[in-house]
Amino acid sequence: MKQQMQMVGQAMLVPISIITIGSMLMGFGSAFTNKEVIAALHLSSFIYEGSLPFIGFTIMKAMGDVVFTNLPLFFACGVSFGLAKKEKGWAAFSGVVGFMAMHYVISTILGLNGLSPQTTSAGYFQQVGFEQVSAVQKASIYTNELGMFTYRMSIFGGLLIGLVTSYLHNRLYNVKLPIVLSFFAGTRTVPIVALLTGSMLGIVFYFIWPPIGGVLAQFSKLIWNSGLFGTFLWAVVDKSLLPIGLHHLVTTPIRLTELGGSMEICGKLVSGTTNIYMAQLACEETTELLVRGFQSGRSVIHFGALPGAGLAIYQCAKYKHKKAVAGLLIPVLTAMVLFGVTEPIEYTFLFVAPWLFYLVHVPLTGLAFVLTEMAGVSIYGGSIKDILPVLLQPSKLNCWGYLWLIPLFFCIYYVLFRFLILKFNVMTPGREPDDEENTAEEIKLYTKADYKNKQQSTPGDMLAHQIIEAFGGAENIVAFDNCISRLRVEVKDPEKVAADNYWKKKLQAKGVVRVGDKGYQIIYGAEVVMIAGDCKELLDC
Repeated sequence: MKQQMQMVGQAMLVPISIITIGSMLMGFGSAFTNKEVIAALHLSSFIYEGSLPFIGFTIMKAMGDVVFTNLPLFFACGVSFGLAKKEKGWAAFSGVVGFMAMHYVISTILGLNGLSPQTTSAGYFQQVGFEQVSAVQKASIYTNELGMFTYRMSIFGGLLIGLVTSYLHNRLYNVKLPIVLSFFAGTRTVPIVALLTGSMLGIVFYFIWPPIGGVLAQFSKLIWNSGLFGTFLWAVVDKSLLPIGLHHLVTTPIRLTELGGSMEICGKLVSGTTNIYMAQLACEETTELLVRGFQSGRSVIHFGALPGAGLAIYQCAKYKHKKAVAGLLIPVLTAMVLFGVTEPIEYTFLFVAPWLFYLVHVPLTGLAFVLTEMAGVSIYGGSIKDILPVLLQPSKLNCWGYLWLIPLFFCIYYVLFRFLILKFNVMTPGREPDDEENTAEEIKLYTKADYKNKQQSTPGDMLAHQIIEAFGGAENIVAFDNCISRLRVEVKDPEKVAADNYWKKKLQAKGVVRVGDKGYQIIYGAEVVMIAGDCKELLDC
């Protein structure tokens, strides 16, 4: 079950990957089409309505809006693609067919029952006697999806279609039919079945989604009413699920659905903390940005806490290994600050001392989010790529709390990690005992042939061959994929897989996680995309 859940979390990264670019486009486009920002930057003579730069930034804003407006469709398509074992293109196409069929059927039945955007608006419900809050909650069930008036199922609808479509696709993509129907056999069967299944789901959800939507609306109120304890709990659960790859199942619904709350911005109802934040960024009428967006605490961890832990790891290393440890940590910390990839540094101490991760890092992460919210910080993301567009509208945000929170957590992590590493002799990088094997490998004079062999062993194709062999060969691999920092592999016989130590010493891995009996996650960091690409080319998958 854990392996299947991990596969779902991994598949969700396919549509999530475009959100980063969408947020940057939305941020820059919104900033340089906002009259107040343009005036504050003294660019009014260069960027004005109708000018070429203004048109360019307006288009950039529209490009970002494409992402956030169509996320449910992207999830239907992306999850279908991500979970398909073969013929992924047909799976993605079938996901789109099923998604559109479901919402078109819902739209048709709503119309037959006299429901329309005019008769389901918050204003209409207030006119017929509902209180303002109740009217907004009731209206939040409805929306327009690809021009179709339908239920606001958000990414849940897309995710559901993606899961159902991938399930059908993996069983039908190679189906055999009688000769007279052979044209519709194999991959062509899947979109046909997706059309029928999506239509049936539309009928079912017409009846069951209103109560589900009502429950979600109430649950969002519970999240918001839980205050700082809710923020702490959310951050702790999110970070605790990182090692098993299920944190996206927690963060994504909060960021992109009604579970993160709903808010009316520029006359439009928006749901999900990320969507609300981006809408506020784009709306000229909005004077401030969302504080409780479950994002601003990440900057404290990424810019302060983990660099402090990294410095502690470096200083605790043996003197002769300090240069190697610095070479390991500097690229990792740089990638974290620039792009927000934290897993390599976190896994650095997760595997040598899990208690250090769960009993120290996880609760301190929750505390960082709570203090950031108490300080009223309103900024999106936890890396330079996320924050840079937001800084172009300084009048809307508040980040003064970072001036004391980031240095504070740097000091806390440095002092605490250094003390604990030395006190309990934690084997962080550079502190490993110098056993005979290490001595034999490291203390020697190398020949020119040794150098050439080392150079030849580093290209991607050579490493890919070695990785496949370490999994027991291609014939032992059942499923092979990757997320942003890990290879995710399922094998037939785990006895044929190389030992954890071999992965770390010979194959450049930063760590190994076992998932169930036959699942493996091999940690490589940001370069995993290139490594996985080389492996997939050899595996022809």
